[in-house]
Amino acid sequence: MGYKTTQKYVYDHDYLGLVDGLGKINQVWGETALNQSIKLWFASLSGDIIRNPKKGGVLTPILSKPMTQVNADTIKMAIKDGIYQDFKPLLTINKLEVKPNYEERYWYIYVELYSQDLKLSTTVEEKIKAKV
Repeated sequence: MGYKTTQKYVYDHDYLGLVDGLGKINQVWGETALNQSIKLWFASLSGDIIRNPKKGGVLTPILSKPMTQVNADTIKMAIKDGIYQDFKPLLTINKLEVKPNYEERYWYIYVELYSQDLKLSTTVEEKIKAKV
């Protein structure tokens, strides 16, 4: 996916485009890089990040559907399948919650991930606005 690995290190460029004192885009490492990659993956459209129309964008088609428990389960399955297919080295999902917030019209997504290869874990907690 978006992050890069080198000799068991994980790094990426700051997705906000923040720069250091020399004007270079900051790099993020470890858990921060992995966390950022998951968040960008949540927001992606198919083919956005890894330039393959069959990868990424697992949430965007579902966000335009009604907020129901059936669609919450669909989102959970899409996240599980997508993480196993789109991320290398393999990430293990330790915990995954998807809950609709009907009053404020967003999906609450909480996921705990671990990479055995990288000896790295991260927790991502996001509120993603429903489009309906």
